[in-house]
Amino acid sequence: MLRLATGTVVCVLQTRPGMQLLELAMMEGDKREKAVSFTCEEYVPGDALLVNTTAMRMQLGTGGYHFVVGRAEPAPELDLYPGAWGHVMKLRYSPWQMAVDSVEEQASPYHDLFLREDLSLEGTPVLIGELHSLLPAAVIALKQQEPQAKIVYVMPDGSSLPIALSGNVHQLKQAGLLDATITAGHAWGGDFEAVTIHSGLLAARHVAGADVIVCMLGPGVAGTGTPFAFSGIQLAEVIHAVSALGGFPMLVPRISFADPRQRHYGISHHTTAILSRYALRPAVVCVPVFEDDRDPVLQKQISSLEARGTHVYVKGTAPHVERIAEMENHYGLTFTTMGRTWQEDPVPFQTAVLAADWLGDRRMDLAEAFSADPHCFSSPDRLAALRLFCARNGGQP
Repeated sequence: MLRLATGTVVCVLQTRPGMQLLELAMMEGDKREKAVSFTCEEYVPGDALLVNTTAMRMQLGTGGYHFVVGRAEPAPELDLYPGAWGHVMKLRYSPWQMAVDSVEEQASPYHDLFLREDLSLEGTPVLIGELHSLLPAAVIALKQQEPQAKIVYVMPDGSSLPIALSGNVHQLKQAGLLDATITAGHAWGGDFEAVTIHSGLLAARHVAGADVIVCMLGPGVAGTGTPFAFSGIQLAEVIHAVSALGGFPMLVPRISFADPRQRHYGISHHTTAILSRYALRPAVVCVPVFEDDRDPVLQKQISSLEARGTHVYVKGTAPHVERIAEMENHYGLTFTTMGRTWQEDPVPFQTAVLAADWLGDRRMDLAEAFSADPHCFSSPDRLAALRLFCARNGGQP
């Protein structure tokens, strides 16, 4: 299904960098509906627009608005996404393909950097997660640990593609909590554009100067109830890239005790599928301890994963919910995930904060370990290297 319709702008509801939220009077049905635009062209009341209505008609959770394709009336040729040197296309061969200023291409001022065959992440910690809604809690926790640390968000293309869709990214940047953003693959609209997740991670470190990289999917993940088709599988590729490039991969497991679907109870089947089958390079996985009847559930799932001997699992006391409340109060937006507030489902947020705390506590140790041995995080026996680091720095084996 691909549904298109026309509507006339009634009013502009919200404007922020790279995004306009509009109210439209739809041509058919005499209804007023919302639409979001990601072009540099600003629309005003009276403009007739062509919008993609597919998601709304399918009642998908896309925020409750259509997506603007362009004007529905004759207009001169315009550049709706101007750049400086861009020659690389994103959304290739689609009606919305666009040239972006990718950091790697020949005309880029950063091109020579990416010619270095020894370029690595230099032991930089990378916090990896599936749910975009956990980005604020993770970033705030990292900043609480080390306010001066530069935190860069890398958004892969496994979920939504325009980064301007994310109100969390906008809020974090406005608050000075997020220092820069990179959009990788076909995702677009970050402070820097990258062709691959590999070069995106390297750009975060060497172009944006990241001390810590947070790599989470954009809003709007897809799932099918099967272990083979869900957006989060892309995290295995991210783990591979971080590992191959000499970074320190820490995965935030997707955990919930409020999701009514059994396959997402405790550790989600998305996370167990990634760790048991798809991630072929080891990662460190931080698991919360609650000291109640949730612990045996998690322990049973972790024991099954640990038996495979492919990743390193570290445990820590779950952050108190009062800290989550304080984070939300200072943040200015409501913490929600999968349609639930943090009060209804605190565990995902506690897990993200715990992982961020773990990394924050050991960031300097990571830097020291790398400076002492630049190959420590890219050694052939990487699992042993990760276990050794955790054992030496108070993170259990």
